[in-house]
Amino acid sequence: MYNAFFGITENPFSLSPDPTFLYRSPQHEEALANLIYGVQSRKGFIVLTGEVGTGKTTMLECPMPLTLCSRAVFC
Repeated sequence: MYNAFFGITENPFSLSPDPTFLYRSPQHEEALANLIYGVQSRKGFIVLTGEVGTGKTTMLECPMPLTLCSRAVFC
């Protein structure tokens, strides 16, 4: 129903998060920058909070820059 109306070919409402459907507002960009800063500066604990459906899980699925991924170690 939504696909035909909005002219999209993939289902945007699946159970697993898909970063291609994330609307990156200025607030999302700031959150992503803070996440990257926290990982790069090796902060011990980073918290990402927000209302239900605002893209928190999808934000964590966003592709990080290669330099970040090559230096970060996740346990």
